[in-house]
Amino acid sequence: MTREPDYPSVDSLGILNPPPSPLAEYQAAFDDREAPFIHYYTFDAGVPARRSFRRGEFHDLARAAAAAIARGGITKGQRVVHFFAANSPYDLVFRLAALFTGAVPVTVNWQTDDDERLLYKLELTGARALVYPASLAERVAALKPQLKGITLLRAEDIENTAAASPLPDATLDWEDERTIIFTSGTTALPKGVSLPQRSFLAGRRVFEDYLGIAPGDGLDLLLVNPLHHVNSTVFADWGLRRRGAVVHLLERYTTPYWQILDEAAMAKRDWLIAPLVSRHFDFLESLAEEGKLPLPEDRLRESLAKVEFLIGSAPVGPKTVKNIYRFSGRYPHVRFGATETCLEVMATPTGLSPAAKLAAFEAGWAHKQPGYYIGRPHVPFTEVRLVLEIDPAAADYLKPCAAGEPGYLITRGANIMSGYVANPEATAAVFADGWYTGLKDIGFALESKEDGGWDYYWLSRDSELLIRGGANYAYAQVAAVLSRFVTERYHLDPARFRLAVVGLRLVSEHEDSCCVTLELGEGESEAASQIAAIFLQEAAQAVTKAYRPDYLRLAAIPLNFKGAVLYPKLKNDYRAAVERGEAITPV
Repeated sequence: MTREPDYPSVDSLGILNPPPSPLAEYQAAFDDREAPFIHYYTFDAGVPARRSFRRGEFHDLARAAAAAIARGGITKGQRVVHFFAANSPYDLVFRLAALFTGAVPVTVNWQTDDDERLLYKLELTGARALVYPASLAERVAALKPQLKGITLLRAEDIENTAAASPLPDATLDWEDERTIIFTSGTTALPKGVSLPQRSFLAGRRVFEDYLGIAPGDGLDLLLVNPLHHVNSTVFADWGLRRRGAVVHLLERYTTPYWQILDEAAMAKRDWLIAPLVSRHFDFLESLAEEGKLPLPEDRLRESLAKVEFLIGSAPVGPKTVKNIYRFSGRYPHVRFGATETCLEVMATPTGLSPAAKLAAFEAGWAHKQPGYYIGRPHVPFTEVRLVLEIDPAAADYLKPCAAGEPGYLITRGANIMSGYVANPEATAAVFADGWYTGLKDIGFALESKEDGGWDYYWLSRDSELLIRGGANYAYAQVAAVLSRFVTERYHLDPARFRLAVVGLRLVSEHEDSCCVTLELGEGESEAASQIAAIFLQEAAQAVTKAYRPDYLRLAAIPLNFKGAVLYPKLKNDYRAAVERGEAITPV
């Protein structure tokens, strides 16, 4: 066999066996008013404080929020921007309220979005309301002249609203919009991803099937990733719609996270799920090495052994696998997906033995083009293929890859987005014969020696983005900053040099090194010697961390006939130069 097998089509609701309506699961989940629901942790002055909500209390708050939304004239299908500055239970209250009213929450990235980006999201989505916490009241007040026609809802005000307010009668369908989450859009304007009700039902079905969680099992979810991302959004929705689920919500990641995890693990019922990223285990390793763990390491190992860690959002390489095994005695559940796929596409099979899991990781690291294991699709809920090309104009368009041959990952399933908000052209460009082709991730597949299944590995992204510090920076953006530095510091005419940047995983498993190629014009040999000696050190002091170069090459930059940089070739050339010791690194 030269490629992964075909699977039956899974892009219909039939495979999900849906309830009578999108509201049914949420309604049933709040039948027991006395059941615990959310434990919310804040960290003023670094000291953890907890507020807890029972299901009934939370439901009453959501009813009050729904009444406030309805009073603002917001009806089914209209958008409400959630403008928070940290994870907040009020964010989730208004997400549940949106189901009661048919309104559509729109997330704001509090880590990167400035006022201009906030106003852009309000305008693009045609939002009718803005929900914000008291902590952002001054910022909202300053923006008020630009918020004409927008109903302003301070989240905490619902505490004083009569909970008995009748709920609007919102009749929801599975294709109705559930929420809008924006892509990162660090330089270009971000795209709003419209995720329908069926996508979140698929999320629940996938994770419960994947882990083998039975209907009556107790479920605890420990959430620290930002709620403005799809990751915590999907897991929080799972908690909202599953009877008896308990959500442990942290306003942000900080060292006491591991102490809170310990408490949750020791008190857990059947399942404790903790979605994290690789960097969280880097932090844990640093705490251990520096003697700063918030509890004894033996106790921490005992706790972590009780937790199902779902690791994603960045490649999981040998260091992360080693750290997770060190602290938990288990190999991680690595998961893979994107905002447009409502988080989940693939994950490490749970049925593999520990030895087989390690062998699967090692097979990727030992491949001729080393890759990171991302698991297998969740048959029959999600479907994956590897194809040679996703450009309709290419000769190998959607042709399958051979085993081990790099290609584009494409996927389909009930989890996939409806499309991009107010952007039919971009939507049409990422769908082909029912397949979502917009991941732009390059990978390969190998047949497992354990059971003959097909294991998938991630190689790189077919994009011009440098990933560092949890954010994406366009190559052109970084190159522009560094080109200005070269012009100003070395007094070089921009016409006398060309500078290009690529990102390569040369040091970190989940963050790019900034690799700079500088091509100088004729007669610049003196400048070349000077720049080779001091560029990296001087640039590191002159530019912000996001643009700081890690490697330098003085070489020709490959261009196409239009003069655009050929980034795939530049990456290959750069990696070869590093292997030969020809790239300059900081002293």
